[in-house]
Amino acid sequence: MTTAAPLDLTNERAEELIRLMTDGLVNIEDKTGEFLLHLADGTVIDTKGWKGWEWTHGIALTALYHHQAIAPKEAAAYSTKTALDWFEMQYKISNVGAPKNINTMSPFYCLSALLDDKKVDDKRWLQWCDEWAEWIMNDLPRTKERGFQHMTYANDHHDNLWDDTLKMSVIPLAKIGVLLNRPEYIAEAKYQFMLHCQYLVDTSSGLWYHGWEFTDKGGDNFANALWARGNCWITISIPLFLGILGEEHLPKDDPLRAFLVSTLRRQIDTLVKTQDEATGLWHTLIMDPTSYVESSASAGFAAGIYMALRQGLISGDHYRACADKALAGVINCVGPDGEVNQVSFGTGMGPNLQFYKDIAITSMPYGQALAMLALVEWERINEQK
Repeated sequence: MTTAAPLDLTNERAEELIRLMTDGLVNIEDKTGEFLLHLADGTVIDTKGWKGWEWTHGIALTALYHHQAIAPKEAAAYSTKTALDWFEMQYKISNVGAPKNINTMSPFYCLSALLDDKKVDDKRWLQWCDEWAEWIMNDLPRTKERGFQHMTYANDHHDNLWDDTLKMSVIPLAKIGVLLNRPEYIAEAKYQFMLHCQYLVDTSSGLWYHGWEFTDKGGDNFANALWARGNCWITISIPLFLGILGEEHLPKDDPLRAFLVSTLRRQIDTLVKTQDEATGLWHTLIMDPTSYVESSASAGFAAGIYMALRQGLISGDHYRACADKALAGVINCVGPDGEVNQVSFGTGMGPNLQFYKDIAITSMPYGQALAMLALVEWERINEQK
């Protein structure tokens, strides 16, 4: 990794990069089949290419939605069309969508947000949002204490809570709750945030463990991994959740709001202290400088810090400096074809810390998506000024 220069960015250059990365993410292909997921029943899941349906695509769709809300007219229309074209493509493949699990729920934040903003009016999409939210409320396996069990394509992960779940499933559920006026969805989303905080926050650092498993002896946090990308889902999800609910569903004097803001601030304070000085990025194991620096998590941290600053959840020039330095480091990883380098592949729950250090580095849709999200949030905070 080369040393990142100080952030030197204009809105015009940010828009150029976003367009470049949008085209890059929709053209990513797994040409060798190395990153195909082979299930026991013979099903093959494309986790890398744009035609698949996984959490990776949900993150890309999140970035496209956020971009269309602020971009110039032509660029906004392009991002909206790219997102809706993905849903149309999936509907043609199967009008019931992908097999339902925690991760395949992730695209529904984008879809429900576009519906709520009246950017699209289509009964098919309302039906999909309704159907998937009802599934997660009533049919998703639960852990002890009613947690959303981190069920995926490959594994039911019995009695597992993962930090990824908040971004992949709880955020879409909250947004659908607002869209369809289902207070029970919003209440469930609030509970899931509290439960995941209870079991995944490392109280000594304020960072989040990758996962928790309820066991006969009580439970544990697996390898006690303070994994970067898992943490970035939290940095993004807390401001996003508070923004989705607004004062109507979570008043300013609500103790849950104060609790989540405090939780976020503690995490960000540690991120400021652990940022790599040379590259502006974070190590894939945040507290372990011998692990490689990773760009997608770093982009997520920048995006989340910008969001928190814009919403007034944190304040201070040092936070802005941290986010700007991270964004400069991420831009340093963008190739001429719009692909983002230094991205770790999709990462399951590791049995030990070495597992995280050994995860392959490859271009993935969420690399572009999180970089785009960081750029969009940089634009939004500048617009606010």
